Amino acid sequence: MRLASVRHAVVSLPALDLRIEPRHASELRSQLLLGETVAILSTRDGAAWMRVRNEADDYVGWVRGWGLVPASPTRVARWKRLATARICAPIALVRTVGGAGVAGARSRGPAATVSPVFFGNRLIAGRTRRGWVPVELPDGRRGRIARSALAGSRRPRLEARVASLMGTPYLWGGRTPAGYDCSAFVQQVLLEQGVRLPRDARDQCRAAARLPRGSRPRLGDLVFFRRPREAPSHVGLSLGGDFFAHCRGRVAVASLDMSNPLCDKDLLPQFMGWYRP
Repeated sequence: MRLASVRHAVVSLPALDLRIEPRHASELRSQLLLGETVAILSTRDGAAWMRVRNEADDYVGWVRGWGLVPASPTRVARWKRLATARICAPIALVRTVGGAGVAGARSRGPAATVSPVFFGNRLIAGRTRRGWVPVELPDGRRGRIARSALAGSRRPRLEARVASLMGTPYLWGGRTPAGYDCSAFVQQVLLEQGVRLPRDARDQCRAAARLPRGSRPRLGDLVFFRRPREAPSHVGLSLGGDFFAHCRGRVAVASLDMSNPLCDKDLLPQFMGWYRP
């Protein structure tokens, strides 16, 4: 398959930086997650850099080619059909099968790490055996992962997911538990609950319906904030009442009640209202 003719690819790294320009010093716009598929729009420097569109949220930017597996439409379709296993742990390790070292070499030591994986990553999984599941990554690497790291048939409670991500640091453009920005935190938590949202707070606000003044938000509703005469720039997730979870400095729980010690008094004047996705 000639690279010039390939127009799709699968992300093969746990997190692949998506930048505004094809250089490492360029601003981090977002991140692609392992198992997501992209459309290749153009290449630079012999495909060292690729301009892509993430098919999960339509974000466009430049990534290093080493984090993608170029694929035909048939292979992309096969990947989407088979890669139904999702990582539910904030972070986990895919390890080589006991006794096998890197690249299949035999080893008497402990199993080696094939790759770390993050919450939301997708891969192909086999049948569980003694608490371990054989898995395959987009580039063909194989290993096994603890069954507890994979999502089951039942979605976790939203409050439990938020609790598992508490303290995650803020990272502009970040989409993993190594670092989120505010809109990615909301996007990824609600995606697990079956709710798809755009990538940015501004677009998330446009995709939601504002609740009438005085309405009480329910679990999973959105709260938006903005500076005067600006577009929405911050978003959080309702936990019921005046409480919400957000990523501002780190993932934390905050309150809109000025008398509550969890109230962010710097953010409060920017409150726009509650919205339902």
